[in-house]
Amino acid sequence: MVLGDGLLVVGGFVHAGPARRLVHSLKYRGVVAAAVPLAAAMIRRLPDSASMLVPVPRAWWRAMRYGVDPSAVLSAVVGRHSGLPVVQALAAPTWWRRHAGARRVERAPVRFRQLCAVDAGAVLVDDVVTTGATVHAAAHALEAVPTVVLAATLASGARTPDRAL
Repeated sequence: MVLGDGLLVVGGFVHAGPARRLVHSLKYRGVVAAAVPLAAAMIRRLPDSASMLVPVPRAWWRAMRYGVDPSAVLSAVVGRHSGLPVVQALAAPTWWRRHAGARRVERAPVRFRQLCAVDAGAVLVDDVVTTGATVHAAAHALEAVPTVVLAATLASGARTPDRAL
């Protein structure tokens, strides 16, 4: 999936079936072990040019409520197995309206803040990409705009080599 401004989004799985259940277990139940099979698929999609992983942070309020920041957990597992450093280069707002299940017109833009510099080989990491609005906002919050987003799952209309677990 290619978003505006040439941002390439690649995913380990389509957001359906077992992959969707794994993401939900990680995201809403704090089951950190669910990140392992998701990260294994993500590692296969890492570009050769990757120099660092930058998790797209979850709103602080949701991270506290659910006890986990899924992108940070996924980044840590991918980083551990790939040898790439994980750089916490973005800060999320305290809260934003939930996007899951909302129509595009109901979604408020998310504004991230850059915490530190990243290089051109930075790869954004997120748990789920549907419309791409959140990862687009994250990419543009960074001075050196990354060109690749690595996601655990992509909306079912997106193309990915692994259709199921």
